[in-house]
Amino acid sequence: MTQTFTSTQNDVVRYLYNETSNQENTIVESTLLFDKELLNFYLDCADLKSGMDKIQLSPSDSAIDRILSYSRNYKPKI
Repeated sequence: MTQTFTSTQNDVVRYLYNETSNQENTIVESTLLFDKELLNFYLDCADLKSGMDKIQLSPSDSAIDRILSYSRNYKPKI
């Protein structure tokens, strides 16, 4: 299977998100053993993914207040 560097980067991202088959896992893992640039890409992506997984988003107080105000004043049309 011939791959360009760009598609290999895409494969690495898919690998990080467990979207690759067992055969693709083997190809990506063996490529990482011999391609230092791709390994650095993998490590950077893994670090970014780990950081993003830790992000906790919450709405602002003003958004919560607007939602509560709307729900208090809501009158369904019957």
